[in-house]
Amino acid sequence: MFDFKKTAMAVATVFTMVSALTGCESKDQGAVREAAEGFMEAVKTESQDGINQYASDEVANGSFVQLFDAEALKEQLTTSLGNPNLEDETVAELDEFYALYSSMLEEYEITDIAMSEDGNVATAYITMTNSFPYDVITNESSQSKFSKASEQYNNDNQEELLNITNEQGAEAAVEKACNDLIVIALDIYEEEIKAADPVTYMLALTLNKNEETGSWYVTAVQSYDSSIAGTGAPATDTDTTATDVSTDTEAASDAASEAVSEAASEAASE
Repeated sequence: MFDFKKTAMAVATVFTMVSALTGCESKDQGAVREAAEGFMEAVKTESQDGINQYASDEVANGSFVQLFDAEALKEQLTTSLGNPNLEDETVAELDEFYALYSSMLEEYEITDIAMSEDGNVATAYITMTNSFPYDVITNESSQSKFSKASEQYNNDNQEELLNITNEQGAEAAVEKACNDLIVIALDIYEEEIKAADPVTYMLALTLNKNEETGSWYVTAVQSYDSSIAGTGAPATDTDTTATDVSTDTEAASDAASEAVSEAASEAASE
């Protein structure tokens, strides 16, 4: 005989279990969303305390966060050049230029959250709009303009650089040319940035759950270029290091050495 009460109780038990599981998943997704939003907002507002709260040490000190950190970018730049003596004008130009990077994140939105089967790892998918693309200083237009400008600098300043070499030594001449060419490069790159259109990227944030506190924190950042991979497939299997911050200074440093060498060669041939 069909026992309606037992069947009803069984059905009710199943629904209770499903509701409990759904509620747990929803709670975790809410916590994941809160952590992902907290991390992105901290990056946007340059809050180091917020970044430390919502990210692992590796992410907090990694290339994605540093891409928006003006001081970190400037430090990487000067270190790559061997910490040269930069003139006040050069330092001011660098501060102005990297301030553009620290404020380039305009807006972001969490579009989806995926949970692992064990519930301890999550992925937050985010669209992020920047005021200009990461690779604006390494594109063909920027590099072509700087190449022409550095060549013109070499032609116009050979005599001055030769005089500095004779009076103060080659190192002083290279330092002078390096400062001049960094300023020239940054002016070109700022023009490219101002002319650039905003670009939207897709980010995949990996978050792990702290078993002791139950809180979530970002442990990895992967970048997807939505303009290339509109379906969500990864455009690159890296974090967001599309721009090497030392590219502009290395180019300027190489051009400075070349300028001094050309000046010396020209003098020797006369």
